[in-house]
Amino acid sequence: MPNIDGGHYFFTGLVPVCNAGIVQHEGMKSSPIHMMREALETLPTALQSPASEKIGIQSPFAGSLRTHFARFVVLDQPFYNGRDHADAIVSAIKGTDLLKAEPADSLACPYLLVMLDFDPVDPDGKGEPRAYFEELWGIMPEALTAIFAYAYGFSQVKGPEGFADFMLGYQIETTMPFNDYWVGKPPLTSMSKWTLLAFPAIGFLLPWLGLVWKAWPWWGALLIGLVLAIVGLFIDYRLIMARGQKSFPSSDAGLRQVLKALYLQQAFTRFAIARQGDAKPSGAAFRDFLLAHRPHDLDGPTQKPGVIRSPAPGAVP
Repeated sequence: MPNIDGGHYFFTGLVPVCNAGIVQHEGMKSSPIHMMREALETLPTALQSPASEKIGIQSPFAGSLRTHFARFVVLDQPFYNGRDHADAIVSAIKGTDLLKAEPADSLACPYLLVMLDFDPVDPDGKGEPRAYFEELWGIMPEALTAIFAYAYGFSQVKGPEGFADFMLGYQIETTMPFNDYWVGKPPLTSMSKWTLLAFPAIGFLLPWLGLVWKAWPWWGALLIGLVLAIVGLFIDYRLIMARGQKSFPSSDAGLRQVLKALYLQQAFTRFAIARQGDAKPSGAAFRDFLLAHRPHDLDGPTQKPGVIRSPAPGAVP
């Protein structure tokens, strides 16, 4: 699965954390990984719940009109899921000591898992994710410094370009994007079954032309035909896998489009409620609604990023 899917860029990174020794920051003494946890715990979330709205401190990521989701997960050690599955009878015959610990995976240091879903400037993703990280550094350098302060290599970061280099060094391929904006069937075309049938069929039938001209006996044509048919099936497999690696087409759901859609949904709901029981023609009122809210204008009026609702006209935000 590519990093770009459905018109979005899905960045996944594993950033190692230098957890050696005790560090001090603003009067606090603790391990580096706990300092990172503290930075993440105190990082404001978006105003998308009654509790966060009451606090009123907005997420710094809301300053980006390209960021859909930002997730950070601290990985101390991989989970131990118990002993490897084995047949009890076979283990009894072998005399396996079930009290003896099996080898378990471990990490040499903690890691910070970074998952970001954002809109690329170019639909083909040219220049990404470098352009995104350089822009993000210009929006929230203090918050990013607090999060990554104890990560390996972050001490060399001096500006937008340095931060982009730092993040790109720890990028891994995204194998499962989390785009949730497709509400209908994506416009994907299926491969022709006749195309898939053609390769093994031609491979199997081709040697029989030699039999017609007495180039080899029937059993030779059969053997070669079976081999070429298997080759044709392998070609089909490669074609199907290559098609599966292609990204989904753009859902035309960039953050600005999503915010505009949320704004119009709420504005039209208020408009419809206000018109209930009104016997007057609604044509003129609806035209006024269109002029006031400009559905095709993404610049405004629209919903602000990082909030769950748009305030009604005249209401206190």
